[in-house]
Amino acid sequence: MVDTPTAHSAAKEVAPKTSPWIVALKSLVIDGYMVNFSDRTTAKPFGMSVDEISCKADNISTGATTKGTTSLSMRIDRKGIASVNGDFTIDPIAANMSLNIKGLPLKPIQPYLAERMKAILASGSLNVNGKVSVKKAKEGELKTAFKGKLWVNKFALLDTTNAEELIKWDTLYMGEMDVLYAPLFVHISEISLSKPYSRIIISSDRRINLQEVFAGPEPQKTSANPPDESAQKAAATTVEKSRKEGIKTVQQRNIRIDKITMQGGTINLTDNSISPRFDGNLLELGGRISGLSSEENKFGEVEIRGKYDRYAPLEITGKINPLRDDLYVELKADFKDMDLTPVSPYSGRYAGYTIQKGKLSFQLEYLIVKNKLDAKNTIFLDQFTFGDPVESPKATKLPVKLALALLKNRSGEIKLDIPVNGYIDDPKFSIGSVIIKIIVNLLVKAATSPFALLGAIFGSGEQLGYAEFDYGSVSLTSDTIKKLDTLSKALEDRPALKMDIIGHVEPEKDREGLKQYLLSSKVKSQKVKDLAKKSSETPSLDSVKTTDQDYPEYLKRAYKAEKFPKPRNFLGMAKDLPVPEMEKLMLTNMKVTEEDLKALAAGRARAVRDYLVQSKIDPERLFIVEAKTIEMEKKEGAKSSRADFKLK
Repeated sequence: MVDTPTAHSAAKEVAPKTSPWIVALKSLVIDGYMVNFSDRTTAKPFGMSVDEISCKADNISTGATTKGTTSLSMRIDRKGIASVNGDFTIDPIAANMSLNIKGLPLKPIQPYLAERMKAILASGSLNVNGKVSVKKAKEGELKTAFKGKLWVNKFALLDTTNAEELIKWDTLYMGEMDVLYAPLFVHISEISLSKPYSRIIISSDRRINLQEVFAGPEPQKTSANPPDESAQKAAATTVEKSRKEGIKTVQQRNIRIDKITMQGGTINLTDNSISPRFDGNLLELGGRISGLSSEENKFGEVEIRGKYDRYAPLEITGKINPLRDDLYVELKADFKDMDLTPVSPYSGRYAGYTIQKGKLSFQLEYLIVKNKLDAKNTIFLDQFTFGDPVESPKATKLPVKLALALLKNRSGEIKLDIPVNGYIDDPKFSIGSVIIKIIVNLLVKAATSPFALLGAIFGSGEQLGYAEFDYGSVSLTSDTIKKLDTLSKALEDRPALKMDIIGHVEPEKDREGLKQYLLSSKVKSQKVKDLAKKSSETPSLDSVKTTDQDYPEYLKRAYKAEKFPKPRNFLGMAKDLPVPEMEKLMLTNMKVTEEDLKALAAGRARAVRDYLVQSKIDPERLFIVEAKTIEMEKKEGAKSSRADFKLK
């Protein structure tokens, strides 16, 4: 009987171990090789020639940890030179190479850029000098590093329509770079930009050319329905909660840029959305940003200077940290003496008037901490003057000339302080819209409550717009005089303002008040007669005062002089009456007509005008206007016996 292997014993047999294949090449030499590369998948075919290829590699092997060396050089598009030298291993993947690129032309990559932006890469050359290392970690992630410098010379990007220059510079240099990936580490000792230029064009339909050039692909339309309101509220709640709790996205990164410098920068702006079009230039832009870091408590120092159209200096200084998880900005901008006549097209479009003359200066202070903006905007206008009216459907109907007269002081200066606060991550927040809203509110206030605007500057508030009088009187009270002194100061400091003065009465109370005034005048006239007999100079009626002792006597004389029927005794003679009875009879028999009330209203207007003229306000700026009705509409907190003022 012959024994045969059972299935069980067969299962125990183990296959012999085999070693992996190893491919090795002791030496590789290539000299004078040439490659022409083309890619027809792009709209415009890409083509590049690489020649004068020389390569020498030794000890190439797939064996574990076997180190090889290589030296490779080539010419690209007959202009650029590239070379790589160093050692490498295939298993695991690792390399340490010296990289040197000189004058590598960027223009050939235009077909690829055309698929991503609407511009023509007209020129530019890349230069790199440094060391590159690649290493595959145990977890399978590829770690890369670069140490060295990089610069791009004579870069120019053109508009596809008119082939005008959009962006260009002489040299962009990034020196002493130390870059690692996985995790991200970037240390750049220096970035310098020489003679940068940017051309910004606003089209007739308000589109900005650079936005069009770099606009990404059109977003896919998923639904025509607007976002659900509850979803919007939930998103807003999440944003607010994140602010309060200080939630931040933690990223593994370490970025530091020691210094950024710019020299000889120019920004050219053309706005075709208005007629005539606007052209402006920011010139001689230069400065530095130093100490940028992704660390939470480190801030970069900013100092940038330039000029608008060669004459108006611009200066920006402060601290920023755009690299940390939440943006930090603390900047001050100072801009002086910009001539405003070139921006006259904007004034015509939105204000309805050209600008005859004027200069603009401003000081801006911006603080952004944890997405919250607190800004101070101080705007200074010197000798700002509107010119000819312009027909524009977009021009405001608000009284811009009145607002200008209210704001401009005697020296022809206007100073506005415009604070702005809000969260920059709020989609509804816009610095520009906030400032525009404040300016519009200022114009509305000038139209509806000009004295409130003037009173906010000089005191007394909206009450500066009228003067109250005692019933029946045209005499200025002490309170009214104080108000007119403030108004006089305001008018003196605002020489472009003119003012209408309109007198009014309260019919019933002023009628009685006028009777009391006439009674007092008749009594005092009797005393004036006595004083005239004793002195060569006759005093004025208003300057005479009666006392408690002499009043009954002079009242009796005035009563006797009246022609109305008087109570008599049994002998038919006029009876002697007590003081109250004489006053009552005299007041009862006095007649105050509508013409008397009109004269009272006009007298109040004249009293105000005369006082202001006496305070050295040019009478040509003051106009007495006859009211359509002597009775003025009620004004909260004010008597109807008053004179109203209207600025223009």
